[in-house]
Amino acid sequence: MRQLKKRSVAGLCVVLALAAGACGSDDKKVDEAATTAAPTATTAGGTETTAGGTETTTGDTGGTETTTGDTGGTETTTGDTTAAPETELDSSSAQDINIQPRDALKQGGELRLVVESLAENWNPNNVNGNEGDFDDILEPMEAQLMDVTADGVITPNPDYITDLKVVDGPPQTVTYTLNPKAVWGDGAPFVADDFIAYWQAIINPDNEVVSTDGYDQIDSVVQGADDHEVVVTFKTVYPDYLSLFDPLFPAAANKDTETFNTGWGGEIKPEWFAGPFTLGSYDATQGIIEEIPNPNWWGDKPLLDKIIFRVVSAEAVPQAYSNGEVDAFDIGPDPNGYAIATSTSGGTVRAAAGPNWRQITFNSTAGLIADQTIRQAIVRGLDRAEIGSSDLAGIPWPAKPLGNHVFVENQKGYVDNGAEYNYDPEKAKADLDAAGWVEGSDGIREKDGKKLTVKFSQLVGVPVSENEAQLVQAQLKDIGIDVEIVDVATDQFSEVLTNGDFEMIAFTWLGTPFPFPGIKQLYGTGSDSNYAKSDLPDVDALTDKIAVELDPAKRTEEANEVDKILWDFVHTLPLYQRPELFAVREDLGNYGAFGFSTTRYQDIGYVS
Repeated sequence: MRQLKKRSVAGLCVVLALAAGACGSDDKKVDEAATTAAPTATTAGGTETTAGGTETTTGDTGGTETTTGDTGGTETTTGDTTAAPETELDSSSAQDINIQPRDALKQGGELRLVVESLAENWNPNNVNGNEGDFDDILEPMEAQLMDVTADGVITPNPDYITDLKVVDGPPQTVTYTLNPKAVWGDGAPFVADDFIAYWQAIINPDNEVVSTDGYDQIDSVVQGADDHEVVVTFKTVYPDYLSLFDPLFPAAANKDTETFNTGWGGEIKPEWFAGPFTLGSYDATQGIIEEIPNPNWWGDKPLLDKIIFRVVSAEAVPQAYSNGEVDAFDIGPDPNGYAIATSTSGGTVRAAAGPNWRQITFNSTAGLIADQTIRQAIVRGLDRAEIGSSDLAGIPWPAKPLGNHVFVENQKGYVDNGAEYNYDPEKAKADLDAAGWVEGSDGIREKDGKKLTVKFSQLVGVPVSENEAQLVQAQLKDIGIDVEIVDVATDQFSEVLTNGDFEMIAFTWLGTPFPFPGIKQLYGTGSDSNYAKSDLPDVDALTDKIAVELDPAKRTEEANEVDKILWDFVHTLPLYQRPELFAVREDLGNYGAFGFSTTRYQDIGYVS
């Protein structure tokens, strides 16, 4: 399933069908004196966001958001109601991965996974590479500088960072001591220049970055006592400093604008990565990527012999799993996929309350959607509870309307600020009447000889997207709005979003433990990930305050003020928090529904 995510460097990622969410962190103020990394650990409960449609990055610990366009399973027609299984999934679960100690797992074996496509641009910090599928492929090979636990505690990964000291300031300084054993794929060591080039690439206005959040708060990045020490000095303070430079890439990967924007195309360059796995083979024609243990890896030896990613159409994935051709897949909101997964011998379903949320984005510059009164009427004319229940029909997971654009319901800081915009078709009709939109003989409203017609872009072959298009069309007809459904191929999703070639479109934002940086990424004026094309000075002003506020309570209050503005403007319509559901071979350990936590690919293996 495709998703857009929030990356640590930039923001949220997009998922095509279902997810989209914010990840939060309870940022603890660091003592004035220098402290080691452990005391400065942050919890994810609070303030970072992600979104979801078709793009994104998975497992990121940073503040960027990604979208996902959930594509799971066979098509379901609007109104289908697959009977829900008797056993309810635990919607309070933070993680479900069959945790096993390494010595309980055997050496060897392959993990066969699926994606919808390979990337044309593999740079996860570029808007054209910020997609969930792409990040899934890259993650086993990436230098993930931070570890995040299921309950959201964030600490430096000792494979890369042996010490981290913070002085509050202002100006705040963060000093990284790099593991001298850490090397890139070509054997070159991790050095301060890698951090310097990374920062310079993200703040370069000519680079097509996902987000500059945090990096625009940095005053300098310099080498410390030697090339294994990096000193980052902020202009004032930046509470989410743990979200930065993660995953890290070598200086060569960020050396200039041409490299950043187009140099990541074609075959993946293993010399730019430094994870427990490396590229084994790359077959773009067959759509197959194989990853093997990194011979230069200095940490715990990977248990698996190989991780294989194969391009498989979404509708074929559940049956491929049932046939034993795939070892795991993200079920998403597909009841057919869930039914197949639960009936597959030797398999199981692992579930967690993920940091992801489903939503509809409104292009505030396109067609009649540019009219705020019409956007507000649309929101009040949509029954989100019905949409969520229909999307998740046949999956034993509650589909409660989400009331916040920044936090998901199980995050600290969540407040339902959307009550004024709950389903209220009579209010919607009255507002349209007052705006001069008069119901015609066919039930569709008109004004000055023009029909009230809006467009909803659906992702063809994505059951959730098609279902939502049909429901939106039917529900808005009841208040006199005509909805034209526009077909979009899944491989055109990113282009449609980036170019703003839509009026309304639904996808999922994938979250991280850092909800606050995602605010600027998704809602900041001029942000490449602000697909609604909004220009909201009050949001920008609050975002600037949030970026440097050390008091978690004040940050949360300010973030909820942003949320209220977004509800009134109708930037996006949050639908529901997306469940993280994985079909997995039951003998596979340390893999499944990760929630906020990072994935230790070297520890994934099969039970002895």
